[in-house]
Amino acid sequence: MWARTCPGRDCAKVTATDEEIAAARAAREAPNYGWSPRWCPPCKERDTRERAEREKQQRKAAQRAKEARQQELRDLEAWARTALADPTVAILDTETTGLDSDARIVDLAVTTVGGKVLLNTLINPGVPIPAEATNIHGITDDMATGAPTFADILVRLTAALDGRRCLIYNASYDTARLRYELTRHYQAAGHAHPEQSAAAWLDTMTFEDAMIPYSDWYGDWSEYFGNYTWQPLYGGDHRALGDCLAVIDRLKEMSAEQSAEQIAAGGWPQRE
Repeated sequence: MWARTCPGRDCAKVTATDEEIAAARAAREAPNYGWSPRWCPPCKERDTRERAEREKQQRKAAQRAKEARQQELRDLEAWARTALADPTVAILDTETTGLDSDARIVDLAVTTVGGKVLLNTLINPGVPIPAEATNIHGITDDMATGAPTFADILVRLTAALDGRRCLIYNASYDTARLRYELTRHYQAAGHAHPEQSAAAWLDTMTFEDAMIPYSDWYGDWSEYFGNYTWQPLYGGDHRALGDCLAVIDRLKEMSAEQSAEQIAAGGWPQRE
């Protein structure tokens, strides 16, 4: 029945005889696959029309996606240009003893988007720095021993950030470390609710993640996650000041005008 009838949707019109099917299969020496059902003219016309309409809709969808991506790139580039144009915008970065929830800060820097250093200091974490952390940022116990504690630099940090919009690459990580250090500080200072005191300090700040905009601009799409893959901080040296300067470079990279060829192709930036 499959071989004799039209393959059109809900169609049972006979379009070939058993003899025609057998002859075709014999001639092609493929008894299982030597025949394809014939379309009746109305179904063939409808199928051709529907295929053309699907292809048309696919082209429209692809064009809409291309235009949306181009607009997204323009918005992200404008975001970077706006940040770079504001001399009050700050960049913050930290280096720590590790990635655990109780990791301590050992290096902290704040700069303006123009590269002016507002704060740059090693910090004595009060605990040994694990070798695996030292292997990343190069900071040893000997280097941190004579450094100020977080409590010692808190007033300077507050002054450096006061009234500023502050960009952080992977802000959730650095703000979590700041929250932990602040909580310990207020606990040692005798605050009844150190967690609330830490939260209150953070609430006075304007922190903003720079990693997500950069990763979205970079455009490494992940089908698995259904989002753009987070990008490492290219150009950083795993020291707080060097990484602040690398964030500035990434903002400059984002703010560069895309070429006409890139925009025409969809605007995806490419790193050599």
